[in-house]
Amino acid sequence: MTVAELYQYLKENPSGHMFTVTLVPSWEDVYIGVDTACSPCLFVRAGDICHEPSLRTAHVSLRFSQQYDLAEREGPVSRGLFNSLCCESVLSPDVDTFLVLIEAFLARHEGQPVVADSLTTFFRSMLRLFTVNPAKDLEHERLGLWGELFIMSRVRGFQFWAPFWHSETTRRFDFSTPNHRVEVKTTLGTERIHHFSHRQIYAQEGEEILIASLLVRKEDSGLSLRNAIDECREALLNSPHFLKLERAVRSAGMEDPLEIGPVFDPAEAERSLAWFRSTDAPHFRIPEPPGVSETRYKIDLSTAPRLDLWELDEWLDSWPAAPLELAGSRREW
Repeated sequence: MTVAELYQYLKENPSGHMFTVTLVPSWEDVYIGVDTACSPCLFVRAGDICHEPSLRTAHVSLRFSQQYDLAEREGPVSRGLFNSLCCESVLSPDVDTFLVLIEAFLARHEGQPVVADSLTTFFRSMLRLFTVNPAKDLEHERLGLWGELFIMSRVRGFQFWAPFWHSETTRRFDFSTPNHRVEVKTTLGTERIHHFSHRQIYAQEGEEILIASLLVRKEDSGLSLRNAIDECREALLNSPHFLKLERAVRSAGMEDPLEIGPVFDPAEAERSLAWFRSTDAPHFRIPEPPGVSETRYKIDLSTAPRLDLWELDEWLDSWPAAPLELAGSRREW
């Protein structure tokens, strides 16, 4: 059973104690639980006394070496010292996000002890994720996310792209290495016209930018954004890049597992997919002058030459195995 399924079972079958728990399959001394308010918690038996202070925000709390009585639904009460990570928010999107992250965290640490340091790192990563709010234009955000996930799944797979995927919603490019950039543009309709910022189309010295252009059509029996998210979650479950997906999910307002999102015809999208070099697209071929910034315009790519598939493969083969780590970069998970 998944963490979400275990939580749902406990929520529907409370024990009457302060905490109702069940042992996570394949783990020793790691429990999923609910409190009397039906908020989910992760409990890990504390092997040693930890004197780290407790941490709490409006969304999540972390406590070390606390005495708990944990009542198993069909078993005895376990009394002892536990480290606990609890969801403090009662909002359904936050609870759903918490459960998804716990699932990924445990998968990432499978076969390893869950120590206090790893819980602290995870807690801080969760805090950053919970600061991500839904975009103002959800329709546009969901369309863009569908296109990104579609490209990842159809061209070399999620594992290839994940290390290069944007880690913040304020990114300029969808995928980046020190010298390579990919911007995915997805639009409804039959005209290959997309919106760009000047920076997304104007390549700086030593930089190569490719544009992946998708024309999509709504189709009730097609690929939903929910299906695309689920595919990506499964592929990245053990990956350190899993949180990138969850940031994108929260930005698109897709935390609720019952939210299907837009549904498009995948066959039509695959037929329409075309790649272009930014240097071949019509644009102003000078940098923005001093005092001018955030220039934006629409570009019609219909007259630009398309990249052949062998050229795309050759270009992607030149990418590093993983992006270079920046000095002082944040460590997550």
